[in-house]
Amino acid sequence: MRNNSRSLFQVVTLSLILVFFFACERVIDTLNPITFEYYPVEEGKYKIYQIDSIVYDEYNCTVQTNSYQIKEITGPKGTDGEGDVFHSIQRYYRKDSTEAWALQHIWTEKIEDNQLQRVEDNQRMIKMVFPVQEDRHWDGIVYIRRDTLVPIRGGAIDMFKDWDDFVCQDVGKTFIDTLANIVYPDAVKIMQVDKTNNIERRFSVEVYAKHIGMVYKEMRILDTQCRPPGTCTGNSDIASCILKPWHIKAEKGFILKQSLLEHNY
Repeated sequence: MRNNSRSLFQVVTLSLILVFFFACERVIDTLNPITFEYYPVEEGKYKIYQIDSIVYDEYNCTVQTNSYQIKEITGPKGTDGEGDVFHSIQRYYRKDSTEAWALQHIWTEKIEDNQLQRVEDNQRMIKMVFPVQEDRHWDGIVYIRRDTLVPIRGGAIDMFKDWDDFVCQDVGKTFIDTLANIVYPDAVKIMQVDKTNNIERRFSVEVYAKHIGMVYKEMRILDTQCRPPGTCTGNSDIASCILKPWHIKAEKGFILKQSLLEHNY
C-alpha cells in the first residue's frame, strides 16, 4: 500500500511540474514580442541610411570625406551552421538619390538566447540583449579578438583595442537626430566603447527607436603619432597635440555618422 501511495505521489508531483513548465513557456512566448520592441525583425522591411565619413589615410598622408546611402532589406529566414534561424540582410549602395541601388554586401542577423547577433563584414557582434534595461552590461564582441586588425584605407587599424562591455543608456528617452532633423520619442542608446588617450580614440554608439530598430550610429576610430601637419613620417611630438581635437590631429582611422532617412516599419 505504501508503494502505491508513493507512486501516486510521484505521478502527481511530475504532473504539477510539467503543468508549471508549459505554463511558464506560454507566458514567455507571450512576452517575447514586447521585449523585442527596439529591434523588430520582419522579412521585406527596409531602412535607408545617409552615411557621412572622414577617412584618414596614414600611408598617403591624406584626409578624404565621403557621403553615400545604404539600404538594408531584411531577407528570408534560413538556418545557420549552429542550427539557429537567421535572417539575411541585403545591403545596397548608392552615392545619392540620383543613382540606382547596387548590391554591396549580404550580412546576417539572428536572435538567440535573447541576444541580437549580427554578422557584419564577417565580424559577429552581440548588438543588444533583451529585455532592454537601463545600465545593462554585456560583452558585445565576445566573438571578436580585441587585437583584430580591420582593413581601412592606407592600411589597417586595431579597431577593437580596449573595448569593454556594451552598456544600455537612456532607455525610453527622446533622441533627436540633428543630422536628419528627426525626433524619436522612445529610444535606447547602446554605448559600445568610449575610450581615449594621447594617441588613440575609440568611440562607437548606436541608437535604436521603438518599433523601428537602429536609427543612428556614430564611430570615431582614430590613431595619431602627433607628427607635424601634412607629414606622416616626421618625428612625434605628443606634448604639442594633447589638447588638439581629434578631427585635427588624427592620422589614421575614420569618423562615421549614419542617420536613418526612410523606412517602412
